[in-house]
Amino acid sequence: MKNKDEEPKEYFERSILLVATVAISGVLLDWFSIKMLLDVNPWGSATAIPGLILTLQALTLIVNPYAIVYEDRFEIKQSLLYNREFYFLDFRGFDEKSKKLVYNDGDTENLPLLGMRASHKKLFKAKLAEKINESLKNRDF
Repeated sequence: MKNKDEEPKEYFERSILLVATVAISGVLLDWFSIKMLLDVNPWGSATAIPGLILTLQALTLIVNPYAIVYEDRFEIKQSLLYNREFYFLDFRGFDEKSKKLVYNDGDTENLPLLGMRASHKKLFKAKLAEKINESLKNRDF
């Protein structure tokens, strides 16, 4: 059972360009849909839905960091719909060449880093490798 009161050890931020692009496109779609609805154009309703979704996505990107590293796990909050937790106990290693996480049974999974600041990617990979190696040393199995 995980402890929700646990303090995060490190935060890794998003790319400012990605956040600005999503926010500007959401505001533009909202503005076009309001303009169309004021002119009594039924297409305003059709453009309002993607505009609101992009606006919510932009707010989510602004409020949440991309990745949070805890003592025993890390979370990636890539978008409004993709929030995932990974536990260090589940991994055997991190492959730098293919940028994949290697599970204990040999399966691999891509590490989604699209949207993370370029300056934080190396720090994040180093922190993951450090935490996975620390977890490997402390295991009893």
